[in-house]
Amino acid sequence: MEAGMFQKILVTLDGSEFAERALGPAAQIAKEFHSKITLLRIPVIEAQVAAPYGIGLPSEPDVKRSHDEAESYLYSIQMRLLGSGVAARTEVVSGVPADVILDVAEAERIDLIVMSTHGRSGLSRLFYGSVAESVLRGASIPVLLIPIKE
Repeated sequence: MEAGMFQKILVTLDGSEFAERALGPAAQIAKEFHSKITLLRIPVIEAQVAAPYGIGLPSEPDVKRSHDEAESYLYSIQMRLLGSGVAARTEVVSGVPADVILDVAEAERIDLIVMSTHGRSGLSRLFYGSVAESVLRGASIPVLLIPIKE
């Protein structure tokens, strides 16, 4: 592989233990290529999930709380990575998950997207749909999918 190939790695996390399994491979790649990881969390608010079906929108306090929880969660992951010698930054962005992932990857000039293929269940799973498939179809950079079995 060419030096400097994966300088910026995007790791998408939804807060689940399953999604966090993408961290190990991402950290290994980051160490090998001296890369910086961007940790991305797209908060899902239950009212937001139901909104397309006519059941209301999230309140501003719910949105702020969800955003704050996402930032706190990513900060803890960032500290773990830094402790293992991997540079990391965090980003919390609301929106349609696949679109957000692709937009952040483009805006941040990401070289590699790393994500698991299984995360949440229930309403969150309905909202997320097949995020991995959409990212694969829309990405112009390599995507590393970590298959997770329960």
